[in-house]
Amino acid sequence: MSEITPEEHTQDTRPAKHSGERYFGWTSHPKAGLYTFIFVGVLAAGLALADFFVHRHEYIHLAEFKIFYALFGFAAFGGVVLSGWPLRKLLGRPENYYEPEEETDNG
Repeated sequence: MSEITPEEHTQDTRPAKHSGERYFGWTSHPKAGLYTFIFVGVLAAGLALADFFVHRHEYIHLAEFKIFYALFGFAAFGGVVLSGWPLRKLLGRPENYYEPEEETDNG
């Protein structure tokens, strides 16, 4: 009979509780957000750099500017995110909107 080392003892050998845990279990890692942010940033920088090697024939002269689509996409995304503030003011409900009303007994 072999002895269990401390490294083997701490490993979780139980099956995953949910089927998605096998594929998305890495998201519970404390630095998963940082790694995802870095990956997306490197990917965006790589695609913006690749734009300098693509020759386009655009109908609108402004679209021939290098990294135009990256800047346009960023501006559109920022506009959608910032439009949430006025929409919240317009569509927002009070904090206790869905709570049942208190019944008063005057009888």
